[in-house]
Amino acid sequence: MHIRLLCLLLFPLIANGQLNVRDSSINQFFTGINYKFNLTGGDLNERWGFNHSIGMDFQYKFKNNLTIGIDGSFIFGNQLKDTLIFADSYNSYNTITGLNGNPATVLFLMRGAHGNIGAGYVFNKLGNNPNSGLWINAGVGYFMHKIRIESLYDEVPQLEGDYRKGYDRLTMGFATKQFIGYLFQHNYRFLNFYAGFEFIQGFTYNVRNYNFDLEGPDPGMKLDFMYSVKFGWMIPIYRRQAKPVYYD
Repeated sequence: MHIRLLCLLLFPLIANGQLNVRDSSINQFFTGINYKFNLTGGDLNERWGFNHSIGMDFQYKFKNNLTIGIDGSFIFGNQLKDTLIFADSYNSYNTITGLNGNPATVLFLMRGAHGNIGAGYVFNKLGNNPNSGLWINAGVGYFMHKIRIESLYDEVPQLEGDYRKGYDRLTMGFATKQFIGYLFQHNYRFLNFYAGFEFIQGFTYNVRNYNFDLEGPDPGMKLDFMYSVKFGWMIPIYRRQAKPVYYD
């Protein structure tokens, strides 16, 4: 039942793509992967430096070059700025002592995610064909991030198990997003990509009830900004136009 319904939904997307992408604007569905290099701003910049994202896109472009879609990304990095969060874990030698009494190797990593649903428009007057051009889109979604604590070779009791929740600053909330870039499409399906700049505004909250360094919750809304250089590689789903055959 579910497979049959999926086929009914996808068939119009595939069947509508009868035209050469260089000849006229067409309806098309495309999916792909994306990478972002992110700089931080607002409250997020007080905790993290630059980071990276890897994600996926699911987009549909209409003949009139309007686009709708969803996208999501996994965020990762290691540029923690706010080391005072772990001040009570360091000794006078500025190291963290493991259970065996020796300095422990502990990593503080950024982990997060961003999901978005949005709409946009392709200005094909500035494109190399009717399905390419300046692509502007915007949307709303959800943004989250936290500190992942990893003790590689040592056991550090104060940073293990549920104790990590008192340090990880799990933060999440509503977000808005804007993107401006160039969408390039080619008849050869593996030469389809976009590149540009993305801007995310997160209106987030720390959801932990107790933070050890604050000796309590961290109330109030945070304004978490990310400024990204984004590149995406796409696979469009449409049927090639049949080539004419001539007979003598």
